[in-house]
Amino acid sequence: MVNDEVVPVWIDVRESPLPRLPIWSKVLVNAKLGPDNRIVDLYSQGFFLRTVVLTPDGKTLLNPQADTVEDSVATSSQKGYYAYAQTKPQDFINMLTGALLRFRSLAQAP
Repeated sequence: MVNDEVVPVWIDVRESPLPRLPIWSKVLVNAKLGPDNRIVDLYSQGFFLRTVVLTPDGKTLLNPQADTVEDSVATSSQKGYYAYAQTKPQDFINMLTGALLRFRSLAQAP
């Protein structure tokens, strides 16, 4: 599904900066960016996983999730994963399917 429906991009935040996109403030939760757009806090450098689904122009987040630590912990206790860190196949497929449905809905809007 990932290879058929989206363009997957893997960014190793210990090696590369994040692209300059306005959506990061919505998805970083507690991670901190430095002036060169690299993850700078040690916790996030050691454990940082995000699956972010964007429109092709990079301006619209198609898989919005909890954007605070408190809300992410609530997601974990309710659903078994932290915001933007789904690792169970069914959770990931549900998240990706929802993102693709949002994109198709946006594409059909006048």
